[in-house]
Amino acid sequence: MSSTESFHYQHIEELPGVVISEARLTEFHFQPHYHLDYHIGLVTQGSQHQKVQHKTLDLVPKQICLMPPSEVHDGSGRDNTTRHLKTFRIPAELIQAALLDSQARDTNLQLAPSIIDQPAHNRSFLQLAQAFDPSQYASQLHKDTLWANALSNLLFAAEKKPLIQENAGLTNQQIQSVRDYCEANLSSKISLNNLAELCGLTRFQFIRRFQKQTGLAPHAWLMRLRLERACAQLAKTNAMITDIAADVGFYDQSHFNRAFKQAFGVAPSGYRS
Repeated sequence: MSSTESFHYQHIEELPGVVISEARLTEFHFQPHYHLDYHIGLVTQGSQHQKVQHKTLDLVPKQICLMPPSEVHDGSGRDNTTRHLKTFRIPAELIQAALLDSQARDTNLQLAPSIIDQPAHNRSFLQLAQAFDPSQYASQLHKDTLWANALSNLLFAAEKKPLIQENAGLTNQQIQSVRDYCEANLSSKISLNNLAELCGLTRFQFIRRFQKQTGLAPHAWLMRLRLERACAQLAKTNAMITDIAADVGFYDQSHFNRAFKQAFGVAPSGYRS
């Protein structure tokens, strides 16, 4: 491997076994090998060529490659051009959980190596990788939502089944239960599991129905609720801004300031004055 080539691995604490890797490669070739987990790969520059089951899969930007466990494959570039790879290593049990969560008919489905040429899936996994970057301060609800959506939608595409359409949103009672729960737990971490269970739905169902009902993804709706509550406290109390931030669920002052200014055009101190 040349001095200009590099690998970086990030272990995702909240999803044990999930590893996101990034590689910048020019001359490096992956020799024939296999994995015990599922690998979901994409390239952001160049192209990756893999031989598997006597066929060549060419992965280029805006596509996704799904590689199931135990499939022997290799990997190389072409003409020593630089390629940037991003790969998600995902344990089989999490794939099975995603199939169950999205209510696929067969949770024991054997998925085949495939290239999925749908840019929306590529964007979903790029957004997911960005959300897992510690410097982004993404909320757990945001990460949970991106994870459930990205994985469930990709699996539907890999199965070549039509996506189940949710015709209904949430009921008024379900929306009120979500609102009451979030209000009561605003200073704590609120997970997608918590909200889906309140409504008696899978996470995938909840995301679809919540967004249909409110027009916002759950994490965006919750972010706005936190910021609205911060506005009320800034206007009505003399509490320290750091205390207000913590009270509405922000654990990092710079993240609170950045989110507040993005929403209202001024820093919290400017809003108060």
